Amino acid sequence: MEDAVRQLLAVKGVRLTEPSQLSNIPGFILLGVAERVPEFGEIKGSPVTVWHIPSDLLPVSRAEIERWSVDASPGRHWLLSQRELPSDSESIFPSNSKVVAWGPEKMSIWFGEAILSGDLDVSLPRDEGDAVYSDSTFSSADKDEITLINSVINLESWLVQKNLDNALTYPVLLEGRLWEVKGDLYSPEGNMERDTWIVMEDPWSSNLSLFEDKGNGNETPHLRIIKPPESRWKREEELISKLPGILDTRRQGESEQSEDSVRSIMLEWWRVDVKSVTIRPMGAAFPAWVLNVEGRDDVLLHSINGRTYPLP
Repeated sequence: MEDAVRQLLAVKGVRLTEPSQLSNIPGFILLGVAERVPEFGEIKGSPVTVWHIPSDLLPVSRAEIERWSVDASPGRHWLLSQRELPSDSESIFPSNSKVVAWGPEKMSIWFGEAILSGDLDVSLPRDEGDAVYSDSTFSSADKDEITLINSVINLESWLVQKNLDNALTYPVLLEGRLWEVKGDLYSPEGNMERDTWIVMEDPWSSNLSLFEDKGNGNETPHLRIIKPPESRWKREEELISKLPGILDTRRQGESEQSEDSVRSIMLEWWRVDVKSVTIRPMGAAFPAWVLNVEGRDDVLLHSINGRTYPLP
């Protein structure tokens, strides 16, 4: 985990240098000293010493914080802890230092957002029963065609709005699908154009919509992929029957010219001929998080629509 923390710090532009004095404090790993730490809230000022507290069965005790406070040199410090911190840890930190401490909840959000944005690539071991990104993940699509859909919601803001700041989260992917649709559009006068569209199918929300490829080039991270219940997918016949509501479009008619002026025709409908339509499936994945809230069943948070769904 220390390597992953260092990798994410590098991605975030935090350049670490060796400290002038090495410290050996049990339970606290000194990663280095940074001149600039964007997440620290200040751009200028004295250097920031960055520490990592690796995972353990027990939370960080007051005694451990007190020992660190005595041994750490005065200045600015950033603690990245995988262990729960004492609720009153701020009162224990030395008064001659400024300390920002992130616990496991903040760390999980930080890592999750970095993975889903493509900044950090983490490969997970394949366990029996877990679907992970592989050649056989999407039976109807080639591996190279799997598209990661951009997130819409901000996880941290969503948790604050829902009063779920203490929820434990970890990132996953939800299986979706893109359809390459080719078909004929006809104007009211009978003019025909052949066109191609990409339609996104979200089986979790039972939604079909036009997909605009932003061309972000993000690779699909190696995360657990959760499949929806098979009954949530639309049959091809059902999908084609719904295409007119998505693909029919209004266009400006041709101008009519008279001796004195040019008059534009009103907007007119160009409608898709469903009998001419051909479709081809392509893989897609929606970023999501598993939310673990004490006393509740785990749920999936969809990063596109901000809704939660039970784990299948």
